[in-house]
Amino acid sequence: EMPEFKPNGQKTKSLWKRLEPGFNLQTAGSNGLLPATLDLGLSLGYKLNDKSVIGVGGSYKFGLGKPVNHMELSSQGVGLRSFVDMKLKGSIWLSGGWEYNYMQAFENINTIKNLDMWQKSGLIGLTRKFKAGKKDAKLQLLWDFLSYSQTPRPQALKFRIGYNF
Repeated sequence: EMPEFKPNGQKTKSLWKRLEPGFNLQTAGSNGLLPATLDLGLSLGYKLNDKSVIGVGGSYKFGLGKPVNHMELSSQGVGLRSFVDMKLKGSIWLSGGWEYNYMQAFENINTIKNLDMWQKSGLIGLTRKFKAGKKDAKLQLLWDFLSYSQTPRPQALKFRIGYNF
């Protein structure tokens, strides 16, 4: 017998029970070149075991305008995401991810095909997962370690709030 051995609780679940669909929100302030934005992200995670989740997702960037007195809703881009979450202790998880963000308004899919026009983000940080009613919610604080080499420079720290269905 192995006293500290714990079997994979996800092993007996079907594929559909191991999937974790969700969404999240993130805001970014105006920096003079870019307007303030609200990112609405959708994700689909796969539970490898009880302590780790991998997944992919996408986001849409809504422009909110530059100064507060010039609020204007606009399309400001899209994003593609991948992520890994690993449980550290209790409700605290270590999170990492890789993102591509297209930071310009676009009118059709052909304008976003050139990957050289996309900003790369490498993210690492902490997530706190908790129950919000019947749903699983999470708060994330992520550091974009690639933000310092991007032009225009995005915010290095990202705060996201999300829910899983």
